[in-house]
Amino acid sequence: MKKAFAVVMLAVLLTVTACSNQGESKKQAGVKELTMWSMETRSRDTIEQSIKEFNDTHPDIRLTAEFFEDEALKTKMKVAIAGNQLPDIITYWSGETFDTLVSTNMLGDITDKLAQDAEFKDNVLPGGLDTFTYEDKTYAIPVLFSGVSLWYNKEIFAENGLTPPATYDELLSVVDQLNAKDITPITIAGKERWPMLHWFSYLAQRVGGTEPFEKAKNGEADFTQDSFVQAGEMLRELAIDRKGFVNGFLGLDYAAAESLFVNERAAMYLQGEWAMEAFLNDEFAEKVGFVPFPAVDGGQGSINVYQGGFGVGMAISSKADQDAAYTAIRFLSSPEQRKEIYEGANISPMKNPGLDDSKMHPLAYEYDKSISDNLEGFFGYYDQTLDARRADQFLDLMGAIVGQSSNDVKEELAKIK
Repeated sequence: MKKAFAVVMLAVLLTVTACSNQGESKKQAGVKELTMWSMETRSRDTIEQSIKEFNDTHPDIRLTAEFFEDEALKTKMKVAIAGNQLPDIITYWSGETFDTLVSTNMLGDITDKLAQDAEFKDNVLPGGLDTFTYEDKTYAIPVLFSGVSLWYNKEIFAENGLTPPATYDELLSVVDQLNAKDITPITIAGKERWPMLHWFSYLAQRVGGTEPFEKAKNGEADFTQDSFVQAGEMLRELAIDRKGFVNGFLGLDYAAAESLFVNERAAMYLQGEWAMEAFLNDEFAEKVGFVPFPAVDGGQGSINVYQGGFGVGMAISSKADQDAAYTAIRFLSSPEQRKEIYEGANISPMKNPGLDDSKMHPLAYEYDKSISDNLEGFFGYYDQTLDARRADQFLDLMGAIVGQSSNDVKEELAKIK
């Protein structure tokens, strides 16, 4: 028994030693381990294939990735920030959280590396790198451009003699005509709150341009400026007085709201390019058209300024091996590696993304080209651009405006501080 026990222990000891030696051998070989967090769950298969190719072609670096749905990643990031424990690479939204990462020195400065990578740097669309630049230092490579548009059912419009609205007055007229025929004008996920914020922020921009928001965001003014008050009153008129939104919209979640449009039970739907994911592979896509958010008569905001922008970037931790991490994000963000992503329901942030339109759905190609040809500028999502407190206050504001007609819009806006 003692001899048998000794033999077993010797075998265990030899196994442990072998594993330890393998680990030491790996360290001696100089293999750098990198971890990545990403919210691009829809593109996971493509990205994982790119990671495999990267690992195969970079034997001195080994990259592993975890993918999270939006809210799960936001929660995980709060914990990581509190403990100063970021992964080596993160794909994250621009806005307040990203600002915090920069101001607390948690992200690596990639300015010099981009300067030495001129061909790649010059291929990024104007404004792309600026979105992730602070005090002349750049901290991320944009990987997506986003633009919110008004999608509409071409068949419903044609059958009812309607023209896609170019102005807000025209939109209200379309709403009235659809209601008169018992057709739901607009579907929206009121339960989620942020889709209603799309309507409010677009109205505010079309009325007053982007300057009022920039002043309020920076504390130079508050949100009781005329453009915000007018936007709230216009939204209330649309939702309550004109019954523009689907009945019961305040209890509708994203999937239910999307389903109403896809199943042709609503004529219009205000969403970003990601909405195409729900219908690109369906015959319904042939019935879908889009227009920019309508202009407001007498307003200062251009119809070709989109809500969205370069909302997602790939950054590296200041604690990561800077050379290895930059090598990885440069590879993963290249047009060649993301080509398949941009040929779907996404918009490339590159001037020359190398897309093959023969492999793209006509609607996706048309949308991508329309924005590239007409884009004059963009403004960010309020709930991502503002600090967390004011973002939540704005989301709550939406229910207060469209849920109770007795609430004073200006008084509600004054609560955002």
